[in-house]
Amino acid sequence: MRTRSYFLSFLFLFLSYISTNLESKAQESDSIKYSAYSLMTEYYSNNFHPFVKSNVYLGFAFSLKDTKSDNEQNLLFTTIEGDDIRYSVTLKGGYFLGDYLMVGANLSYDRSEFQGIVLSDSDTISREYVDRLAIISPVLKSYFPLTKNHRLSFFNEIGIGFGFGKGVSRNTENLDEITKVNSDEFIFTAGISPGVTFFAIENFSFEIQLNNLIGYTYKQSSQTKNEVEEGKVVTNNVNFNVNLLALRLGLSYYFGTKKQR
Repeated sequence: MRTRSYFLSFLFLFLSYISTNLESKAQESDSIKYSAYSLMTEYYSNNFHPFVKSNVYLGFAFSLKDTKSDNEQNLLFTTIEGDDIRYSVTLKGGYFLGDYLMVGANLSYDRSEFQGIVLSDSDTISREYVDRLAIISPVLKSYFPLTKNHRLSFFNEIGIGFGFGKGVSRNTENLDEITKVNSDEFIFTAGISPGVTFFAIENFSFEIQLNNLIGYTYKQSSQTKNEVEEGKVVTNNVNFNVNLLALRLGLSYYFGTKKQR
């Protein structure tokens, strides 16, 4: 899919940018005090304080799920064959109000696509849909170091989110019977999202996070069918969700980690 190519290209460019910055940082620090090896080892021995008051945090996270189905049984229909891709890209920022306590905000873009053939009520239907959603989420994040030098830490993120989106679905039966539904969506979420962070080199860290491990979602969708019929769908969902295939992987940078204390 073209969208998948755009996403992977963007991810490649971002990782290339991070890699270039890591190299330049290593070279710069090497000329002052540290070698590249030291930035991964000795750098964390003294005066490394990533989670203290007045530090600033910037990060990027993504998740990707690509499912190919073949005769998959669902509650209301059977997917004869289909390709379902879902991805999320998140920009993060935050400020430490106190030691180990950060307040911030996440800006996320989620996209879902499906193309395939389904069987519903003995009818074979060619189905396509695209759903796009933008969400902004104020968050409160607390850290719990697992090692003395703080390189490996557990964190817990509590947040609420507000988002708006648009969706388009198209069902084709008997080659010429087409049903098209356009939807405008509003979403509210609240959840707890734990994870771990590991500092790999200097102030850069990798993050792995379970998004909304425990959460609540309210979704309202105003729909227009074939540009004539109008309707509304409201969904409330409370969940405890452990989905290892939808982990959010991230890169982050902490400003102010080498403060004297």
